Amino acid sequence: MRGSLFDVIYWITGQESMQNAIIAVFADLIILLVCFPVRGFAQAAVAKFCGDDTAERAGRLTLNPLVHLEPFGALMMFICNIGFTKPVPIDLRRCNRFSARTSNAFISLSGPLANLLMAFILLIPYRILMVQAVAQLSDVMYLAAMMLLYAANILVFLAVLHLLPVPPYDGYRFISSFLPAKAIYFMERNANIFQILVLVLIFSGVLAVPLSYAANGILWVLMLPLSFIG
Repeated sequence: MRGSLFDVIYWITGQESMQNAIIAVFADLIILLVCFPVRGFAQAAVAKFCGDDTAERAGRLTLNPLVHLEPFGALMMFICNIGFTKPVPIDLRRCNRFSARTSNAFISLSGPLANLLMAFILLIPYRILMVQAVAQLSDVMYLAAMMLLYAANILVFLAVLHLLPVPPYDGYRFISSFLPAKAIYFMERNANIFQILVLVLIFSGVLAVPLSYAANGILWVLMLPLSFIG
């Protein structure tokens, strides 16, 4: 996947339009400054609901992007659109409302679900702006609409990516609630290998293609309820 940094470079070298570069940059900024903080807040809030206030005491129960952003994760967002934030601190031993396994499952799913919720929210003004852009022949409205659509597309892709059942993704954290101790030990011992393997498969296209198909399908479903607009 190509991040907005390359769109800017290609625009400077005359290989990309300024319009596409603007769309890519602002889409990344929307995700970093608005959507990622919502994801971090959601995980902290669900942990709090389950009885663990570790994230709250660490100051993560907030929408302040400066609290959630991780410099290298932000850089990766601009490079390849696979950004990430600081891990939300969780102590399952403090989850007293549900069992540790149930709490872990809830917290793990909260991240991807927050991504999908934010994608749906972004699609609402996208749909409105696109209808108005066509009606008024407005290039500015069209540009703003495409920023929102591009950001929503990336968010859905990241949600699908984080459902992969290997560490460090949320999908692994979810299934770890049901795995035997030996399997968890093996997976976490080789977490770095799994992470490198996933990235290699994504950048080689082997994994990026099916993930993109899944993301496009989910994006289509999210847009269905908005078809009445316009």
